[in-house]
Amino acid sequence: MFEAFFGMTESQFLAALLAFVRTSALLSVAPLFGNRTVPVKVKAFISLLLTVVVAPMLKSSSQFDGITLLQMVPLAVTEAFIGLLLGFTAKLIFEGFQFGGKLISHQMGLGLAEIIDPDSGNQGSPIGNIFSLLAIVLFLNLNGHHLVIAALYRSFELAPVGKEHVAVAAAREHLLRMFNEVFTIGVRLAAPGLAMMFLIEVAIGVIARLVPQMNIFFVGLPLRLGVGLFAVVASLPLFYLLFETLMGLWQRDLITMLKYL
Repeated sequence: MFEAFFGMTESQFLAALLAFVRTSALLSVAPLFGNRTVPVKVKAFISLLLTVVVAPMLKSSSQFDGITLLQMVPLAVTEAFIGLLLGFTAKLIFEGFQFGGKLISHQMGLGLAEIIDPDSGNQGSPIGNIFSLLAIVLFLNLNGHHLVIAALYRSFELAPVGKEHVAVAAAREHLLRMFNEVFTIGVRLAAPGLAMMFLIEVAIGVIARLVPQMNIFFVGLPLRLGVGLFAVVASLPLFYLLFETLMGLWQRDLITMLKYL
């Protein structure tokens, strides 16, 4: 029946179905592809297209012969876990930029000006959302979408479909290391702005002591905003280097993690 309708054996069809599960899970959380602005039908079409592309490299195994629906469930869960892992680790890069922007926003006095990010649906700071948009531009400029697809293709070589279980401990270890790297990058992004904000706070404190009758609030707020925006603009050249570094670290850690799954 499968050969008549799909031009492939039952084993090949089930392998392609599991590959579709992994691809769909990846695109549901991956940067750019996983945004709410991307329609579900578009995501499904891209998932199907990528599955067709990787189908020739899927190893047809006798383990799928005569397999029942109940036996397919744990295999599908494993594939979904691998796909979510691929997409989530890539999205961590954007979280690092959002974190750095939030640090600067709070120091600039914009802690109460948090707004809803239309892409993620989460509450974010104004500077954090600007950093996220810059990250998307850099992601496209550095062909990050190509790297995500290449990582998906590579995952089928290092972690073939049909795995009954994954090494959760190894995945957790590598995820923690990625979290640490993202946190470090976020702090490095915010470092110039935080340093200037610290100097401004010291200057405001000195002025308050020297001129007690001055309304520091009306002087300090626009001063923080102006210096903070200047620091953000001045640090823009660093964004490209940091984002490029993050993409390289992501590729390295992802390949290492897939080898241990």
